[in-house]
Amino acid sequence: MIHHAVLGSIGRFIAMLLEHYAGALPFWLSPDQVAVAPISDNHSDYATKVLEVLGAEGVRGVLFATADTLSRRIVAAHEASIPVVAVVGRREAEQGTVSLRERAGAVSVLLLEDAVRELRQRARPG
Repeated sequence: MIHHAVLGSIGRFIAMLLEHYAGALPFWLSPDQVAVAPISDNHSDYATKVLEVLGAEGVRGVLFATADTLSRRIVAAHEASIPVVAVVGRREAEQGTVSLRERAGAVSVLLLEDAVRELRQRARPG
């Protein structure tokens, strides 16, 4: 009898990765790579633009524009194991920047084009 368990092998491999990384997968492997969080409802348009630009470049993002406070949305994104949170507000919209908060705690403010370039490189390993 020939036994071929491709899906079982893939399932075990994914389980090993999740166990090894404690659910915090590397950036390139994360289902949602960036959570875009507007500071308030007034900044939702710019947040949507950031999300569209990221998506056009192959970076998987999700919009975190709930009624919760910004700090609670950042915590929720980290609890969901999303590696990067892009916070946008009035200043970012005026200057064309994004504030990137890494899972490890580092914060950087980059021009949108530079942020997209950096995240795109991380999204495509090799």
